[in-house]
Order: sequence, then structure tokens, then C-alpha cells
Amino acid sequence: MATILVIDASASVRETLRIVLGHEHEVAVARSLDEPAPRGGCDVLVLGLPPRPRDDRALGSALARLAPEAPLLLLHAASDVEQSALVPHQVPVEFLAKPFDAYGVRARVRTLLGARRPSAVVAERVPDAARWLEFPFVSHAAAAVLKQIATADLPVRLIYGEPGTGTAAVARAMHDARARRGTWLALAGGRLALGELSRRVSAADGLATVYVADVDQASDEIQGEIGELLEEQRRQASPSLRLIVGAREDLGALAANGRFRSELSYALTTLPVTLLPLRERADDVAALVEVVTRELCRRLRLGDVRYAPAALDRLRDYLWFGNVSELEAVVMRTLVLRRPVLVEPDDLVFLPEDVGRAVLVQTEASPALAAPPSSAVPVLQGLDLEVVLGELAHELKNPMVTIKTFAQHLDSVLADPEVRARFSALTTEAIDRMDDLLETLLDFARFRAPARRPVDVQALLDRALDEQRDALALRHVTVDRNGARAGMVDADEHQMLFAFRSLCRGLVTDLVPHSPLTVRAAGRGVVEMHLRTEPSTAARLAAWVDPPNGGSETPPLTWALAAALVERNGGALRVRREDDGGTVVRVEWSQPNG
Repeated sequence: MATILVIDASASVRETLRIVLGHEHEVAVARSLDEPAPRGGCDVLVLGLPPRPRDDRALGSALARLAPEAPLLLLHAASDVEQSALVPHQVPVEFLAKPFDAYGVRARVRTLLGARRPSAVVAERVPDAARWLEFPFVSHAAAAVLKQIATADLPVRLIYGEPGTGTAAVARAMHDARARRGTWLALAGGRLALGELSRRVSAADGLATVYVADVDQASDEIQGEIGELLEEQRRQASPSLRLIVGAREDLGALAANGRFRSELSYALTTLPVTLLPLRERADDVAALVEVVTRELCRRLRLGDVRYAPAALDRLRDYLWFGNVSELEAVVMRTLVLRRPVLVEPDDLVFLPEDVGRAVLVQTEASPALAAPPSSAVPVLQGLDLEVVLGELAHELKNPMVTIKTFAQHLDSVLADPEVRARFSALTTEAIDRMDDLLETLLDFARFRAPARRPVDVQALLDRALDEQRDALALRHVTVDRNGARAGMVDADEHQMLFAFRSLCRGLVTDLVPHSPLTVRAAGRGVVEMHLRTEPSTAARLAAWVDPPNGGSETPPLTWALAAALVERNGGALRVRREDDGGTVVRVEWSQPNG
């Protein structure tokens, strides 16, 4: 699978290309040339240049450092680029100006992949292979040894490990760390045919790393062939082979019992590395689960996932017959099938045969098929499905109208550079708006029963407001805090942070420019925001949130989600008008912690 690196300032362009190309290739994205390239380089670089004025020669130098041999797809017309300055090494280049279509992108990427220089690598890259040289994928002791020998110019290395401990992955990581462009050959010692090893090495182009798995199961003839190959390499002034072997059993013990060639066992055991089974690394399980979960959440586009202490205890106590590989499979099953925010012991899907049961349990718990219990996805209190769908349609309609209008005038848009630029900016903004809304709804839908513990909700509100710093600055709104604290309340930290983020996003667009926003503690477990909004907005929010004022108004969707989660966590959201025309947004807990 080829690796495609997409560099563009637009989040929509990056995400669109990740989707369009992701079915055929590994896709990495970055906002600018200053961000690090994927480990192992890329096979095609897709680049959106910054607008003019710009220095194409300086960009060319940056490209030469980042991906010196990668074919280049520029998201520009050829007339907009000084090609001789930008691409000094004459790598293959294709052009595809924005706005582009999916077919054009795929076609040009395939063309560039066909035009790239032949690679000596004969096996696919292992994604994130370098992690296998570090804790927690290997023990601290193994990581220390690997750090010393991974890049050393040694003729042979031996890796001991059970199935699933990562012997092949560690071998590949050592190859990548030493010479990524050398030939990589992976063979099974127990299934090697006589002469196959020599033929493969002879056919390799230049320096080769040969990994022989399960060398302890190789026949006597194959052991002899390995020994002859090593002896031949010793006689060469510049050896062209590095050998890495994996074994499950101690080669010295096998040799002592006559089951392995003694001279070969001495040659192979110069610098052995032992990968302990996971059942002997119980204290490392929590760290490994954290890293694996973080990587999978990024790939699955999940939010933060935490583990209850009892769930970590259950993972730590399991014997892990398949070691790290089995742990990765268990975490993936759990995240894909459960979509949890907090993983409880019963959420863990250990066995493949439990997948069907887990899906049935998840389906039975789905609010689309049955009335959810108190621990299911939170319901929007006081709102029925029609209201939610109506608000969702309202939020999506405006950006859709923008896109539709430009699509109807596409001919004139493409003919005028200024209109084309405006088209690109507005449609990108519209798509980002829809994407943010849908991501918010997906995140909300994943919440289950609150994992309550003492939290400082005022600190969470401050954090959510700080994230809106730029938007507040555009409206010249200053945030003042009176210094008092509301104390701790029992609530789910992740759910309350989501609620305050939704609340603040909904607030910013309705604030009166050049007005202050004051945050203050109004008692234990009570936080208030004093602000100024447009009168119609204030009346609508007060009428919806506070039933005595009417209760018939429908809220903005962001406010509805915030109110649902606040109530779900034992609090209440209130809005009232003040005599001076200001608005007070109040979040309160009747029973604060402590």
C-alpha cells in the first residue's frame, strides 16, 4: 500500500483527500511543510501551495528536505507555478487545480505512482513500525537493548519471543531504522525450501535485510544453508546482507539436546533480545492499553476514551495467550462495537466468538429500537424527535444553499479567478460548518451514563471560553472573572466539558460586539455568565430554558445538547433577562460535592 502525504492549509481539502484516497492508500495529512513527514517517507506528495506572493525557490528547498524523491501532485494550474524553482530535481509532477474532482485526484495519483523510481522494498511498510522499538510495545529492558543495536552495523541479530509478542515487527523496525531503502525479505524458517534463502538473497537489489522467523523450527539442511550464507558474508569486504532471526525456544538449549547446530547457535546468539510474554508484563498492560487506545481512537475518529479501574484490572489479570497482538484485537473490538466514553469491565470484548453477542447487546440498547434506560444515550429533555430534526435541518440548510448556489453558476465561477477564490472560501466554510455539526452530534451520541467524580465545573467553563478566544476577539468581547470559586460538584468531566463547549459555541455568535462577558461563582455549585445578546436571542433562550417564561421556544441545537448533558449530570441550565437588558446564563447543582 502506497503512502500519500497531503499538505494543504484547508482542513476540508485535507479531509476530502483522506477520504478519496484512503480506500487505496495510506494517507497522512499536514497543514504545512513545517510539519514532520510520515515515518518512512511518502510515495506521492499532494501539495496545495500558499497563495501568491510566495517564494517558490524557498518552497523548493523545503520540498527537497521533506520528500526529495517523491512524485508531486500540485493542487494548482501549471501556469501558477514556477516549476524549475519549485522542483529542482525533476521528479514527476502533475497538476490539478482546485476545485478538483475525486476521479481526477485518483487518476493523477495512479499516474505518479507508476512514474516513481523503482523501490527496492519488496514488502509493504509496517505502519508506525518504530513503536516496536520502544516501551510499552516491548519491555523497558528490551527497549534499552534495542536502542543500542537497532542501528548498529551488525551481521546478525536474534529475537526471542512467543507468537504475538512482535518479533517480526521488531525486526522490521530495526530494518527501517538502519536503511529504509534496502531490500526487506521475510521468510518462515520452518517452511523454507533448500536453496530458497540463497536464491532470494542473490535476487535482492543492493543491501538486504533478511528476517527468518521461527529459525528454531528450521530443518538441519536449512540451518546449514544459513550458516554457509553467514560464512560467505564474513569473507566479503563489504557484506550485502544483514540477518535477523526470530525464535521461540532457547537455541543454546536446543543445541545441547542435539536439536540445533551448535556452531550456528553460537553465531546467532551474539546479541539476543528477549520479548517477554505479556502475562509476565502485567504492570505494563495499562500503559500499552493507553497507547493502543489513543492510536485506534484517532483512526476511528472517536473522542477521548477512558478505562474504569476495574476494567484495567481485568485487562491486567488476563493471561494474553496472543500477547500484544491479542491485546490490540481486544481493544479494537471493544472500541468498534461499544463506542464507549468510559470502558467498564463488561464492555470488554475478549473473544472473537463474543462479537455477535456484543452486537446484539448494543442493538438491543439502541434508542432507535427501544426506550433507553437511564444509562443509555442521553435524551434531550423537553424536546421531541421532530424538534431535534427541525433544528438539525435548519443548521444544515444555510451551508447547503451556499454550495447549491455556486454549483448552479459553476461555469461563471470557473471563468473568473476572483469569483473562483470566493467560491472556494465560502464552500470550504460551509462544508466545515456541516462537518463540525455532524462531528458534534456523533460525539454527543457516544455518551452513556455519567462517570461522576468531583470536578471543578468553573475550571471547565473557563477552558471552554479560552478555546473561543479568537472568536471573542473578533467581536471585541472581553471575559472578566470575579475570582471567586464555585467549588466541586459530582459530574462526568468529559460530558461537562462537551456541554460547556457547546454552550460557548452557541453563545459567541449571538454576543453584542464590544460588550463584556463576566464569569462568576454565585454560590456553592453555581456558576453564572453575565453577557449581552441580541434581544430576540435572549428572549428565545429564556423562554425555552425556563418553563415559567413560556417553555414553547425551540433552542439552538448546541444549547439543547448542553442542557441535556448538564441535566443528565445532576445540574440545571437556566437563562434569565436582567432589567438593564443583559442576559444571565446560570448552571447550578442543588447538591454540590463536599
